[in-house]
Amino acid sequence: MSKFKILITDHIAEEGLAILKADPNVEVTVKPGIKNNDLKPIIGEYDAVITRSGTTVTADLIENPGRLKIIGRAGVGLDNVDIEAASRKGIIVMNAPTGNTLAATELTMALMLAAARKVPLANQSLKAGEWDRKRFMGIQLYNKVLGIVGFGRIGSNVAIRAKSFGMKVIAYDPYIKKSKAESLGVKLYDDLDQLIREVDLITFHTPLTKETHNMIRKEHIDKMKDGVIIINCARGGIVNENDLYEAVKSGKVFAAGVDVFEEEPPVNNKLLTLDNIFVTPHIGANTHEGQKGVAVIIAENVLNALYGKSYINAVNIPFMKSQLSEELQRYFELTEQMAKLAAQIIKGRVETFNVTLVGKRFEEDVCERTFDTPFSYQPFTIAGIKGLLEVRLKETVSYISASYLAKDRNIEVLEQKLDVYDKFNDLVVLKIKTDVEEKVFGGTVFNDNIGRVIFIDNFYFDVVPKGIFLYFNNYDRPGVIGKVGTILGNHNINIAGFELSRQKQGQAIAFVSVDNPIGNEVLKEILKIDGMIDAKVLEL
Repeated sequence: MSKFKILITDHIAEEGLAILKADPNVEVTVKPGIKNNDLKPIIGEYDAVITRSGTTVTADLIENPGRLKIIGRAGVGLDNVDIEAASRKGIIVMNAPTGNTLAATELTMALMLAAARKVPLANQSLKAGEWDRKRFMGIQLYNKVLGIVGFGRIGSNVAIRAKSFGMKVIAYDPYIKKSKAESLGVKLYDDLDQLIREVDLITFHTPLTKETHNMIRKEHIDKMKDGVIIINCARGGIVNENDLYEAVKSGKVFAAGVDVFEEEPPVNNKLLTLDNIFVTPHIGANTHEGQKGVAVIIAENVLNALYGKSYINAVNIPFMKSQLSEELQRYFELTEQMAKLAAQIIKGRVETFNVTLVGKRFEEDVCERTFDTPFSYQPFTIAGIKGLLEVRLKETVSYISASYLAKDRNIEVLEQKLDVYDKFNDLVVLKIKTDVEEKVFGGTVFNDNIGRVIFIDNFYFDVVPKGIFLYFNNYDRPGVIGKVGTILGNHNINIAGFELSRQKQGQAIAFVSVDNPIGNEVLKEILKIDGMIDAKVLEL
């Protein structure tokens, strides 16, 4: 066989390089710091490229991919890789999300201790010839309440270590089941506002999404105890930097530890000017062990993929959708969109996600799995899981990672096939059970090849799940719809479509398709309408 050619465009740990170089069928080229202009003409000569953050893999860079099959990121984040462009070219994109978990965990603890005991300031003062013990009066972690926002791999590891300090640990993560938190002796809150009122220290371990950007602002900090400590080793932008600066300056916040910034490297950033904001230059993964871990993981999995063996941590599934017939591709797309819609409507924490395929077209397994995984789900189920989780976890959810993320959150995934369901013959049904409710969503593809959501529980519709919707549930009485239309019109929001379903002398549910975004203030007005039970903006 001809040799596999692998290009390394960034510095990775020697342990990872050694694995690649030890394979007699692999030719390794190391070009750390290579510029895209120099990389583009040669990238098609390689079977795999391994990078960290130094190379930005754009659509233009891989326009002519040649023999390129794999892009490997020796780390967690994939902000520097155009995953969609790679998928379109049939290139596998993989990362190493577990290799530096403990490195990030320990930096969180380090910043927590530094902020509580002012260690860096004391060190600086003593080395300057001062002996000023009173200036460095700190607080101890014992018996303090630590709030963890984001209870995945890193968050749960922080909890374990914080409890060893004698801290009381509480957490907020809408996509983690309470059983996982309880197994670690952690109380999981349903409401972020409730958590922030109780904490003495708070730390963040979530991806940066539209939902988490500026999730902590002045209005949230004002609700915290005086003298709170805030730690952010996750992503810049989760905590509003200007509001954090003002809160530390005023004394509302005792101290902060920050490893990540909205702009990196930070330029003229006010956070760098205050003594009691302890900063580091995005070094959460920078330990010898952490870098060794990600290098070994990515090297092993790149080799396994090249040899056609089982591998993990791919973040895309090229060709999976294209293996389906055109008709079934429409059902695949419908299932994902319907799950996104459901994720924005349901209340509580998801415990069970059940996908039912109804009709003769689903009698046989429609395609084999593209990659070896410990899950045997059909592609419609995977599409549904991805859609369900993607609303909250945009940075980390892909078709290949969705099943793992569901498992991490103790979500039970079920799938079944039926000949008929109620009065329907061809249907995808999603039954979602949370800790507070159970809802059923049904969808089908009509002869025009357009997927539609046709029922939610006992309410029947004809909704194409694309675009922006105002979804509301109200008591069925005169005037409600007119008032909704008036409010939208007053704010120059154009109605593009309207679907209503009601139960006799009971409740009604409506989907209002709109051409313009609906802001929070508009939504607040709608929620004040007499007879309105619930109203939400759905983005699909």
